[in-house]
Amino acid sequence: MGGLLWMLAPEIIGLMITPGAVIGCVLLLRSRTPVHNAAAFGGGFLAVYLLVALSAVLGGASDPVATPARVSHVAGLVVGLLFLACGGWILVRKPVGSRGRPKLLTELETAGPRKAFAIGLVLGVLNPNLFIMLSGMTVISSAAVAIGASLVATLILLLAASADFLLPIGAYLIAGDRADHTLAVVEDWMLAHSRTLTLSVLFGFGTLFALRGLVGLLG
Repeated sequence: MGGLLWMLAPEIIGLMITPGAVIGCVLLLRSRTPVHNAAAFGGGFLAVYLLVALSAVLGGASDPVATPARVSHVAGLVVGLLFLACGGWILVRKPVGSRGRPKLLTELETAGPRKAFAIGLVLGVLNPNLFIMLSGMTVISSAAVAIGASLVATLILLLAASADFLLPIGAYLIAGDRADHTLAVVEDWMLAHSRTLTLSVLFGFGTLFALRGLVGLLG
């Protein structure tokens, strides 16, 4: 189990870093019903991740011999190349939306729980980190571990994906109204640097996954 978690370390860390999800969550924590809206937004993301995980488990990710290790290396390489391609596309593309903010995030300013959940679903599908979840499930399916360990590893991936929402919401619940100023500062900073943050994640993890997959295939 320890060895599997070590192999999944890049996926776990990558799933915990989703700039768009954090920005949306922080923005909603400054709305009229902060916790409900932010939780609904996170629920949309998590529903997408959960669907991917369930599809993988039902497709054989819980079988320790279902997928050759080579497949996981190929998947990692593909994810890395996709991240690098997305990073290159964003790099040459002009920022769009209000203050460079994606239109869906702008819609969150007037969102209630239902709308926040729907936007979370859409952003969850469009989120590049969805490929990290797919890579993680491929790693699990190719690992020689028991079914129980595979399911625990899957739950850890889902928990990591939830961190973008659980941590801000938890901090808000602890600090209450005192967190409003901090949230405003965090929101402004992340919006001002959202392009840089996104490019850093895409190029950083793209390089990491591509090199890991390539080394695995050549090793």
